Amino acid sequence: MFKLLLHQWKEAQRSTFWQKSIALNILLVIIGLYLLLNVIALGYFADEILQKTYKDSNVIDSYNRILFYFFSFDLIVRFLFQPLPILSIQAYLSLPIKKSTLLHYPLVKSVFNFMNLLGFLLVLPFFLKVICHTQSPLYCFTWFLVVIAFIAANNFLTFFLKKYFTKKPALIFLILGFVAVLVYCDIANLISISDSFSEMFSFLNLHPVLLVVPIAMATASYSIAYHLLKRNSYIEDIISRQTRRIGSFSFLNRYGEIGDLIGIELKMTLRNKRPRSLMMLGAVFLLYGFLFYKEESLNDYYILIIAGVLLTAAAAFNHAQLMFAWNSSFFDSFLVNKISLKNYIKSKFLFFAVICIACYFITLPYAFISYKIALINTAVLFYNIGITFFLLAYASSFSTSRIDMGKGTFMNYEGMGISQFLIIIPLFALPSLFQLLFSSIGYPQYGIYALGITGLIAIACNKFLIQIILTQLVKRKYKMAVGFRQK
Repeated sequence: MFKLLLHQWKEAQRSTFWQKSIALNILLVIIGLYLLLNVIALGYFADEILQKTYKDSNVIDSYNRILFYFFSFDLIVRFLFQPLPILSIQAYLSLPIKKSTLLHYPLVKSVFNFMNLLGFLLVLPFFLKVICHTQSPLYCFTWFLVVIAFIAANNFLTFFLKKYFTKKPALIFLILGFVAVLVYCDIANLISISDSFSEMFSFLNLHPVLLVVPIAMATASYSIAYHLLKRNSYIEDIISRQTRRIGSFSFLNRYGEIGDLIGIELKMTLRNKRPRSLMMLGAVFLLYGFLFYKEESLNDYYILIIAGVLLTAAAAFNHAQLMFAWNSSFFDSFLVNKISLKNYIKSKFLFFAVICIACYFITLPYAFISYKIALINTAVLFYNIGITFFLLAYASSFSTSRIDMGKGTFMNYEGMGISQFLIIIPLFALPSLFQLLFSSIGYPQYGIYALGITGLIAIACNKFLIQIILTQLVKRKYKMAVGFRQK
């Protein structure tokens, strides 16, 4: 087991990804440290925040109540983002290594993932600052062990959820939806679930003999994950899953070369883990309207514009940031075959536009909250299709990093360069600039009209804009191809 973990450490240490861009590596380290420091600070000042929020409650009881939300949110985030190191055992399946050792390896390896580190760093400062200074040693030991048991249970349950998502996605979405409904009912004071969770937590801490319950829960989740791997760890099963086919989208053939290229884009997105996960993440962003569209925000045009940008194009943004890098494994075929690069760009444009339009109609019911939402989202939709696509396409032409689309999404920056990070600034700054300009002269509502009209003009002139992207792609295509060949 130790040798297997050592192999993994060497693989990560020697990865060519870290040698590709020093600037990007520095940026990723800064972002990671910033995130970790924020989590530590949140855990350290949690008692002060809770004292101001729940003035009439005991700090520890309030924190235990918040843990209900943390573990619920943690399970959903793990399901969406946590990578499962299952593929790492494929190279060892044909070697004379005990099967049980190979099956325990990805489970043990998953303990050292970033999600567990975040949970640990969030809880540890509060534990050291409050629990250790106010409670008995036995209570401290019991409390900390219960929290670790819940984190471990979430970690191993993710194996089960991710496995059965491919077989029964409706059931998994039903389970996650049920968790979301429970959280909503608790926030709306319809059912006091967090209070019951806090009482259960306190009861476990006051009766250490009951520690067997959370420990058994964590052990059971590990056992479920182990047996799940055992049933799905045969080479012939892996080959059969790799040869699985998805619909051919033959109806797109009637639209000529552009239709064929859109079909390729659809197949690539549905068949591969990372682009499919990003699309799912974009679908989650559609629920953000409940956070943005509150009564106090309905008169703030800046918030409504930012919300409109996210809701009408979140899924499209995630995909289009790497629109050329997605094809890195077969990019050479576009260069050597008689494929029009202009049609290639047009297919990307139409794919982006269809996703934006779909997101727009899905989020249209938010208009029942206020008519302003429908007006702003319509204007932002035109702007995203007319302007945002070309900004993303231009930035994507600087991609030179190959993408392994079979890998997960969380903490995976393959294909991401400085241009992909910097392009986020104008994506949100330009729509806000329209609003700032017209607000400064006393006509804030006209900023919305100007945004929509600008988008419509850009859509009308898309041939000219596509020609600009084509010129850039022709200039960059050989540099991109050389970078995409590097594994």
